[in-house]
Amino acid sequence: MKYVMAVGLCMVALGAWQVTTFNPEEEREETSSAELFGPDALTVMTRGLSTGAGLERLLEAPGTAESFAALSRADVSTHVRRLADEIQYARPHLIGLQQVKQVRLQSPGDAIFGGTQPAESLYLDLLPVLLSELQARGLHYREVARVRNADLEVPLLTSAAPTFDDVRVTDFDVILARADVDVSGARMGHYRARREEDRPRGWASVAATVEGRKYRFVSTHLEPAPDETGLRVQLAQAEELIGSLRRESLPVVLVGDFNTPANLGLVGAPTYRELLLAGYVDVWTHRKEKVAWSSAALDVPRREERLNLVLVRNPVTPLPRQLGPVLAYGVGSALEEPRFGPWPSDLTGVVARLRMPLATVRN
Repeated sequence: MKYVMAVGLCMVALGAWQVTTFNPEEEREETSSAELFGPDALTVMTRGLSTGAGLERLLEAPGTAESFAALSRADVSTHVRRLADEIQYARPHLIGLQQVKQVRLQSPGDAIFGGTQPAESLYLDLLPVLLSELQARGLHYREVARVRNADLEVPLLTSAAPTFDDVRVTDFDVILARADVDVSGARMGHYRARREEDRPRGWASVAATVEGRKYRFVSTHLEPAPDETGLRVQLAQAEELIGSLRRESLPVVLVGDFNTPANLGLVGAPTYRELLLAGYVDVWTHRKEKVAWSSAALDVPRREERLNLVLVRNPVTPLPRQLGPVLAYGVGSALEEPRFGPWPSDLTGVVARLRMPLATVRN
């Protein structure tokens, strides 16, 4: 209901603006805004699902009972409800989730003694909690693709005796689709390039039909690049991804955490530059400010790095001339207060609503 009211208010405001002026350029802008709220507009989201740095600290072997207790005190329900708020507001057709963590335990553990029995007792899995929360709100989403990335197990010091349990943290990239989106051709894979052999990164994709229009939707999470070694691996992963999609005949919507600072533009971000040179367009740079509820809150702070991207590519003709109006804003979990509406970005996610002129799918 709040979503409908928000759209209604936006359209009323646009209508009043049209009555008071007849500038041809502004009239075309009104037409563009109507296209964004038309039935064939596509809404996508890219978002990190991790609850924060607590899980990463656990992987610094051996972990301690105190560090694990800190994780168990995290308000997982609040985190999931906040993400559900964002999804309820945007109603995306497709969602690319990165850092989807699953935590399993083994007690007593054997990793400290060189054992190889994997921990299997499930302790934390946010994705089913999120899907249940969405279902309770009448929002029907389903998992349509998943790739397993790092799967690490470390000892957990539980007493001064000493005694140990094992904590196993598995990382996934997952694609969710709304119930009314037809999906086929799920694919997934790992990059050959990796910084550490036991920490692979990958991608997942599906062919999705939205209102008679078909897209290849891809989600990924590239290697961070804090140094030259990381940058080489990240660039190699991007080249693998670009190559795997080069012969894709469908329009591509590529989302994820690319760990390449788009804010630095073509000069300062080599991976970002390679993606643009490969024909991808960063939809954030094509936002229509009048359509996107122009506000300072929608702009990424200059001190931050915009690492989460929504990129599009049309294989038929040059895309910059075809990409229609775009509404885009940042979402994230590190907000002081949960609320509806476009959020200030903490760079953990982006929502984009756009139109790409496409041929209608023929059965």
